Amino acid sequence: MFADRQFDYMDRVRFTVAYLTTPVYWVADIPARTSSWMDDVFVSHRDLIEENAELRQQLLFAQRELQLLAGLASENNRLRELQAAAQGIQGEVETAEIINVSNDPGSRRVLINKGVHDGVREGYAVLDAHGLMGQVVEALPFTSWVMLITDSRHGTPVQVNRNGERAIARGQRGQVPGLVLEFVPDTADIQIGDLLVSSGLGQRFPKDYPVAEVTDVVHDPGQAFAIISARPMAQLDRTRLVMLVEPELPETPERLPDTQSDGEPQPVEEVSAGIGSEENPAVSDNEASPDVVEATAGEASDTAVETVNDAAGEQ
Repeated sequence: MFADRQFDYMDRVRFTVAYLTTPVYWVADIPARTSSWMDDVFVSHRDLIEENAELRQQLLFAQRELQLLAGLASENNRLRELQAAAQGIQGEVETAEIINVSNDPGSRRVLINKGVHDGVREGYAVLDAHGLMGQVVEALPFTSWVMLITDSRHGTPVQVNRNGERAIARGQRGQVPGLVLEFVPDTADIQIGDLLVSSGLGQRFPKDYPVAEVTDVVHDPGQAFAIISARPMAQLDRTRLVMLVEPELPETPERLPDTQSDGEPQPVEEVSAGIGSEENPAVSDNEASPDVVEATAGEASDTAVETVNDAAGEQ
């Protein structure tokens, strides 16, 4: 044993013995392998059904999580687009979410989840990351109705981004949402593919924000106006997140105060210039100068005498 440990003399003998006894080990393992094979073959039908149902449930949960991840990624992209679009808009911008669509076939309106409680008022412009959508027409306590630009009752002042040609874009009647330009002269320089942006007239919508793209231009020699159709740039039927922009109201000039600091009305002499003012310091605030009164009376009498003499001469 000492020699075998030091010099490995018995390695070949052990290898030969192991080789010769391999069939014995294989035969001894036959019952265990046979039992395992029979368990796999004769598994019950109920076990298979239960396992199949469990796997289907796990697959359903995995697909649901995958759809949620895809939805979150898409929403993240839309938020990034809104953030990029909001950087070019002057004024305070607030985000909202479309929660309902009007079922009235004669109007195109959507409901958002912001209302008077959130500071929203009628006239607020509604935009998405691609273009102008419409404006708030009814502000409720916690929600608001928005009329889209494709509604036939809505008119949007626009201009051609290429040359500044101005027009009014009104919603197109019919099932297909679109825009038509009203009262555009037949000689107007508007071409297919021109980008229409908000002109800022009326100070209702942000200036130079995309509105639509011209898709059709028809020049009829017998008509004074051209027939021009446009496609909205905003994703009216697909977008869910929108931006609210407060309209830029014109500044009103400050009125001159009609009362003094203590609330008493100011005397007329201090407001009007003339007699009793700094331009004529010799005259008091309450009485006219005697010289001025006498001069005025003398001029009046001379004028009356001249009128009488003229009338006598004509007779």
